[in-house]
Amino acid sequence: MIRLGMVDLCTSHPGSWIKVIDEMADVEVAAVHDSGGVRPDGYAEEFARDSGVETVTGTIEEMVELVDAAIVHSANWDLHLPHALPFIEAGVPTLIDKPMVGNLQDLHELLRLEAKHGTLIMGGSSVRYAAEVQELASLRDDMGEIGVCWCEGRGDFFNYGIHTIEMFQGVFGAGVIAVEHVGDNGPMDVLRADYADGTPVFFALGSIANPWFISIAASNGVYPRTLTAGDNYRRLIEAFVEAVRTGEPPISLEDNLEAVKVALAARVSRRERTICYLEDLGNDERFDGDAFAEEYAKNRQ
Repeated sequence: MIRLGMVDLCTSHPGSWIKVIDEMADVEVAAVHDSGGVRPDGYAEEFARDSGVETVTGTIEEMVELVDAAIVHSANWDLHLPHALPFIEAGVPTLIDKPMVGNLQDLHELLRLEAKHGTLIMGGSSVRYAAEVQELASLRDDMGEIGVCWCEGRGDFFNYGIHTIEMFQGVFGAGVIAVEHVGDNGPMDVLRADYADGTPVFFALGSIANPWFISIAASNGVYPRTLTAGDNYRRLIEAFVEAVRTGEPPISLEDNLEAVKVALAARVSRRERTICYLEDLGNDERFDGDAFAEEYAKNRQ
């Protein structure tokens, strides 16, 4: 039995994910902890009681010895690294919910910690594991020469926009060298990500269309897919559980985190109206997790 721990219960994900986990063989959520800020006092105990979780810990450190793997869920991505740290230092495999981090300092620190402790670290958007995305990835060799890719997703620029970026990276992998903001229409921003091999990916953040969509034009045809999001959570959690069992993540942490760099470059390009190369990103460039969480809490309450 793999015992999972859930840290921070402020988003809808813990409630949705635990239903998926309950249906899995030899996996259970054994402990939960909530750091507060969004949910009211006593919510962790209520969540545990309603979900059949045995233990609520008063601190994250108390959870480390009780679980075989951990999931860090906070709406405030600036808390992801410090809340994952006790598990990483103890060698406990850790899944960090999207967006994994919001700045390069935290990104580089995660890579350093992985190298130092050898702990399995993965996470990000469940859209990366969507059936339609994985199908397109499996068809890459059949597509022939790639001409262009278009994809779009709804929601805000980063917290939801990371889904759209991880959608095309789920197909093409890492390797983006630059991002350019090419236009906007109300809340929708259109950008182009350039891969080192010359593949251009146009992506819209804040799309007025509801479902996530991706289409690839190639020499052997056009490959459009509308994501159903039917089992994305299950597929991500299964990938994590398999990685816990084998010790091998589905992709490297460095490749996993490139989506954050792409988002940061998109932010710079939108602000400065110029192309932004990922290698030129500065450590002071960041998405403010504290500010997002404060607004998220107001809306939730």
